[in-house]
Amino acid sequence: MIAKLQPNRVRRTYQGGSRIDAFTASSPVVDGALRPEDWLASTTTAFNGSVEIEGEGLGRLSDGRLVRDAVGSLPILVKLLDSDERLVVQAHPTVPFAKEFLDSSVGKTECWYFLPGTAPDACVYLGFRPGVTREQWKSAVNAAISENLGTDPDQRDEKARNLLSFLHIVPVKAGDFVFVDGGVPHAIGAGCFMIELQEPSDLMVVAERFTPSGRVIPDKKLHCGLGWEKMFDVYEYHGCEFDELCARYVRRASHGRILGPEMTDKFSMWRLEKGDDLALSRSAAVAVVTDGCGLVNDCRVAKGDRLVIADESTLHVTGDVTLVICS
Repeated sequence: MIAKLQPNRVRRTYQGGSRIDAFTASSPVVDGALRPEDWLASTTTAFNGSVEIEGEGLGRLSDGRLVRDAVGSLPILVKLLDSDERLVVQAHPTVPFAKEFLDSSVGKTECWYFLPGTAPDACVYLGFRPGVTREQWKSAVNAAISENLGTDPDQRDEKARNLLSFLHIVPVKAGDFVFVDGGVPHAIGAGCFMIELQEPSDLMVVAERFTPSGRVIPDKKLHCGLGWEKMFDVYEYHGCEFDELCARYVRRASHGRILGPEMTDKFSMWRLEKGDDLALSRSAAVAVVTDGCGLVNDCRVAKGDRLVIADESTLHVTGDVTLVICS
């Protein structure tokens, strides 16, 4: 089965989403909420830490059926993400940590593939610089989540700049790929348009009480229910030099396999073009058509289509079309 997906825009605390509207030729969601992400074929529910909406995040096929009812639970979560402002500094748990302290069988290792439309000056913040200690980081985070920052925007900006100084700045452009291990601190910069592939959870700890535009992050979203001390155990305090970081986590994506077992056993990513065949090792996958139009097996597709693929052993691409496969 290869089936197209309905839009599935999810609330977040940062501004963005217009690039998704343009890419998918869809109308923006106008309900007063920020919805800068589209969760593709998701069988994972969203966690926003304040007002929860039952079933938020769950994807649907174009015929209206929930993806989880049609194909079962997926071992991945795939998103389109568009940032008009920098996201807050955060980190996600590893699988062992999530199992022991968050009652979850998965953590949130993730990766990013940057799409055309990413701003020329876009960047991400990734990984601790050498020499950063837990106590130094804890002091900086506690200053950035202090409730006393609410009346002083300049002080908030100062605390945020201090946090970012602990991390490397990595310039990115369309076609770049970045991998983010569980525990690695990071922040997506303004102007990024990407496909994000990750473990199927919405678990994170956040190092800032306020977004750059001044929106407040709820307490439970800050510490993920772990509490103000335990949250610092999520971070991996292994700083490295910039060249080492880039060698480990950053690459230029090319035709064919973008990500495989050389980096993780949790998921894989491929870029396919006209005439390509791909043998699928998992029973389900998610695809984004990034350019052109054509066929994937017998399914006619065009730029902006999002697909769920189930029980197909092989994919064959025909026509002038490019797509990214996540499985």
